[in-house]
Amino acid sequence: MTNAQESQKRLLAATAALIGAAEMDPTLDLPDIGLATASLANRGPLLSGEPVCPPLVSELLDAVELPEIHHLQSMLLALRDAAPTLRWIDPYADRPDQAEFRAGYFATVLAGDPTRDASLTVGTEASIFITVQAPRILYPPHSHLAPELYCAVAGNAEWKKGDGPFELMPPDSWMVHSPWTSHAMQTRAEPLVALAIWTADRDCIISLDD
Repeated sequence: MTNAQESQKRLLAATAALIGAAEMDPTLDLPDIGLATASLANRGPLLSGEPVCPPLVSELLDAVELPEIHHLQSMLLALRDAAPTLRWIDPYADRPDQAEFRAGYFATVLAGDPTRDASLTVGTEASIFITVQAPRILYPPHSHLAPELYCAVAGNAEWKKGDGPFELMPPDSWMVHSPWTSHAMQTRAEPLVALAIWTADRDCIISLDD
């Protein structure tokens, strides 16, 4: 096994531990989170492919403060190590009007459905993504058919759902977005690292709420 594969497997294990901690937390009510646990437990082999990691991704991961909670720490440290071996994508490459946002937003697919390119592995029951957002960047209001669970892994950022106001969500906050619920994220002076989980309609398209 190569060093890259070892770091990728550590990242998947740390992600599974984070999700498992949330699944076992009696104070959380996260619909279908068990699908994410099953998706990683039943995942396919690591997929080959050339890594694509813009230098800014590693810079942002190094700049964000290490969370105090153990499972968040473990995931961020594993992500810092594995980031150069992953395929980071621009989900809005078809939106030249969003140049400022796109310059500071990056995503990688840890476990994707078979139709999605650039996935680290195939997830059977849920798709799992990591996003990194630079400081002082607005991820504009957007929506999609897929129901979504979001976890703030590192960085204090403001989150908005529906017609509600932006609210500060510290690390270990979980957000639930039902299908077609508009949501947005605004970073402050530090980057945001987040975990996103889609539990159905995993081949859907994200639409900015223009």
